[in-house]
Amino acid sequence: MYSVEYGTKSITFDIERKANLKNTYINVDTNGVLVKTNDTTTIEQINEMVRNKSAWISKKLELFKAIAINKDISTGSRLYYMGKSYYVEMIEDETAEIIIINFTHSKFHITTPQKYSDVELNNAIEYFYKQKAIEKIIPLTKKWAQKMEVFPEHISFRYSKNRWGSCSSTNRISFNYHLVKLSSSLIEYVVIHELAHITFENHSKEFWKLVYKHLADYKVREEKIRVFEKLI
Repeated sequence: MYSVEYGTKSITFDIERKANLKNTYINVDTNGVLVKTNDTTTIEQINEMVRNKSAWISKKLELFKAIAINKDISTGSRLYYMGKSYYVEMIEDETAEIIIINFTHSKFHITTPQKYSDVELNNAIEYFYKQKAIEKIIPLTKKWAQKMEVFPEHISFRYSKNRWGSCSSTNRISFNYHLVKLSSSLIEYVVIHELAHITFENHSKEFWKLVYKHLADYKVREEKIRVFEKLI
């Protein structure tokens, strides 16, 4: 494990060397910071690169930390919703029979019985995200479907580890309900992307032209959404 100083913080990172790599790359995900490079790059050169990218690395680390579901949620934890992380307040209610989650005044209020399991808490959080996704994404999808003159056969929601959405050959669209962790602009990108697949099943030039027609800055939004992909 290596490290460089960034202001009052210390950024730690691992190094993975492969002889056939021509360039040096910095990867940031839920596991931390990994520098991929070749056998000839010196540690001084790597430190300099990490130091130069410290602001970007720090921002990405905070983002991954905020968006990930905490398996030990307590008062003071933060959950991500609509592009921002919000404070969690746990409220124990001896009369409560189930866990209830409300989002009000920019804060998560989680009311729990005196005894509950981590599984029950995580299930309640998942249920919150799914209900909010249904509430927000279905109207958005219908609006854009009308604009794009396409007609999905069905809209469903489920959790996926490797994608934000999908469109079947029968025009059935499925969204990852964790989409509501993202900002509205990124949700909009995913909706338009999947609706475009009703017209073009693959990622052909014509497909991207259609996406561009309705969302000229789709490449910018696509870059932003890449940050979240390893979390689902």
